[in-house]
Amino acid sequence: MNFANNLKQLRQGHHMTQEALARYLNVTRPTIAGYETKNKQPDYDKLQKIAECFEVSIDYLLTGNETTVLIESDTSADSSQALLLEKTLNKYFSRLTPSAKQELVNFSKFLYLQEHNRLK
Repeated sequence: MNFANNLKQLRQGHHMTQEALARYLNVTRPTIAGYETKNKQPDYDKLQKIAECFEVSIDYLLTGNETTVLIESDTSADSSQALLLEKTLNKYFSRLTPSAKQELVNFSKFLYLQEHNRLK
């Protein structure tokens, strides 16, 4: 996929109009239409703001591929990496069914307790 298709798919998947995205980015609606149909590219600041809006990476916007973020076992992991992981988790969590969400909460609690007991 390319940027135009990825943007349109994300925008429609979030039930957002071109006008609403344009207001968020402080651009005109035809600018958004250009991004989606005429292979126009936003500058880096706009690209970053679009990624934040849809809680995806810039890499995903450009290529359609999600990058995997690994945090080292070192407890001094970079806070920006932790934030990216949290955003990724939230993105996938929001797409789950209610029963799958409950399973994930239960599993998260299990992992927390397992790690907490290991540290004692």
